[in-house]
Amino acid sequence: MDIHLRALELACSKLCHDVISPIGAVNNGLELLEEEEDAALREEAAALAQRSAKRASVLLQVYRSALGNAGNQQTFGPREAVALAKEFLQNGKAQLSTGELPESNSVPAGYGKLTLNLIILGAESLPRGGTINLQVRSPQLGNGTIELDCMGQQIAWSEEFGRAINRNLQPEDLTAHNILPYVSAAFAQRLGMTLAITQSAPGILGILATSR
Repeated sequence: MDIHLRALELACSKLCHDVISPIGAVNNGLELLEEEEDAALREEAAALAQRSAKRASVLLQVYRSALGNAGNQQTFGPREAVALAKEFLQNGKAQLSTGELPESNSVPAGYGKLTLNLIILGAESLPRGGTINLQVRSPQLGNGTIELDCMGQQIAWSEEFGRAINRNLQPEDLTAHNILPYVSAAFAQRLGMTLAITQSAPGILGILATSR
């Protein structure tokens, strides 16, 4: 099987896996509204449907830019990526902080897309929560970099993810679990950047994309 087709299939699987839960919760809330007569329970069901619909909308917007062509637009830079990422992380376990971010017209198209993917990757590496510190430097200021320091009680990282980052996998080795580091490395390569992951301590993971 062509590895590009396999990556496409798994990226779609990841999107559907993440979106199906809030969509299911919307349906559950609407069903309760139809069946329930108690006013308090109806109000709770309506709130569930509203929260879940908003979450599904956020996820679709995020993956539209992270995996789709929307993230390749020149107008989608690191600032736009961070704004979307903060919505994605809202009410979650990981907190995002950033330094000064370059404007979209000062970085190549796709820079924001890579930034968004790396933030998602950082959040997924912190299953018990923690902080993600992001620093982005425009290539116009020298060698461009996107750097994340992820700190938490537990780091979810594996040798398999390392091989995905290095794109050292056969098509049959790709899974919905390791597809995000694989495509992140591919997006970095398209920008002429190299992606590297370091774990300097049990609770610290570094993610660094640098211009070649």
